[in-house]
Amino acid sequence: MPSSSILAFRGNIVDVDRLIESHGQLHDGSPGKKGLGHITRSGVVMLCAAWELYLESLCVEAANYFCDKCQSPDQLPRRVQKELAKVARESKHELKPLEFAGDGWKQVLVTHVRELCGAINTPKAGPIDELYLRAIGLERLSDHWSCGKDTINDFVGVRGDIAHRGRDADYIKIGELQSYRTLIDATAVECDNAVSELLVSATPGNYKPWRVTT
Repeated sequence: MPSSSILAFRGNIVDVDRLIESHGQLHDGSPGKKGLGHITRSGVVMLCAAWELYLESLCVEAANYFCDKCQSPDQLPRRVQKELAKVARESKHELKPLEFAGDGWKQVLVTHVRELCGAINTPKAGPIDELYLRAIGLERLSDHWSCGKDTINDFVGVRGDIAHRGRDADYIKIGELQSYRTLIDATAVECDNAVSELLVSATPGNYKPWRVTT
């Protein structure tokens, strides 16, 4: 079975597929614009929201997997150990280190990863690479995107243009929305497999957390 995160992602983009289907039903097949830009713009916004939610969910899922497989924090990737040490060092609560006692570090890790995810304000390559490095020790997740980081950044930029300009944003053709849908699904698969490979190599036993996703 693939990750729970990608299963949820594919459930979320069903609404994008329905918008594409609705566009086809409302379009009479003749050339030219039909005043259906609201459908394609909505599709882009929903697809980008699903992409962002997927990346955040996958990050938390990976952190939980570390907690399941690691008996102590010194079994975590070095970068994650440093991140936890920073949490303890910079906390304003003088008793914060006590939360790490026993299995307490696991709750601290998951809570911190959720906070890092909550601080993401755009699912472009830069912020996502930083998130995954700090949260689970994966360097440059965007290197696994076969389309290239600029392609994903451009897509997210289109969403931002719609969010800030509304109907004044560039018109989105249905073919563009369909291409974006294919692009983001394929890139999510690449993320799923990259994170799986990290978890196999970075946890005791070398077990796969989920099957290779296609």
